[in-house]
Amino acid sequence: MPRLTQALESVSNEMDEIVGRIPPWIVRWGITVLFGVATISLFISGFVRFPDSIVGTVVIQAKEQPGKVTVRRESANEEYKFLVKEGDRVKPGDTLLLRIEKSENKISPVTTPMTGSIYRVSSRNTDGLLEETIWVVPIATGFHMKINYPNKGAGNVQPGQQVRIALHDYPDAEYGFLDGIIESILPIQTDDKHQATISLIHNKLLTSRGREIPILPLMEGSGEILLNEKSIFYRIFGSILQ
Repeated sequence: MPRLTQALESVSNEMDEIVGRIPPWIVRWGITVLFGVATISLFISGFVRFPDSIVGTVVIQAKEQPGKVTVRRESANEEYKFLVKEGDRVKPGDTLLLRIEKSENKISPVTTPMTGSIYRVSSRNTDGLLEETIWVVPIATGFHMKINYPNKGAGNVQPGQQVRIALHDYPDAEYGFLDGIIESILPIQTDDKHQATISLIHNKLLTSRGREIPILPLMEGSGEILLNEKSIFYRIFGSILQ
């Protein structure tokens, strides 16, 4: 134990000698540099600003929605004669198919009330009987856009705030994002969410990369509502200074 104590005392004395040999001007300059860095950091933090945001779900609906006719063959006495094929253009009043009842020798036409392109989808039901759906898809001339966002921080959402929208079908890394504006806010909640109407800066789906996206009957994505901007300084010390 005496030897260990002497060794520790020797190491301590050597450390004291090393510390004692540090020039005072290095200590003074070190403190000055640290103080300068801290001052510059605080100064910059007061000018660098970025907004708070709330992320919600965006739904875009075309003004003109598609219509459909579903055909189910439920017995051998029923027969259907299709008068349209995939890609045909139809207008209101055009006949899509004829329903023929052999037992009654009766023919019933099925017409379309709208203009659009024909798309046919075939499938089989649970009984193995053939089903076919005829879709009439119109050309969309406009759209409605809404965003549903959570309760937390919802009181900070105001008309005129910017919304940055990324569509699921068109990844923003490739296509860019849409710039929208909060137009109006629904004063009641739906499904425990707040809802607001969005208008676009352009009257079309034109992205930040200059790419125009076609209007589909229904599109979904995420929207980031940009709230009031705050500096880094305020975010760090705001609660203390209030």
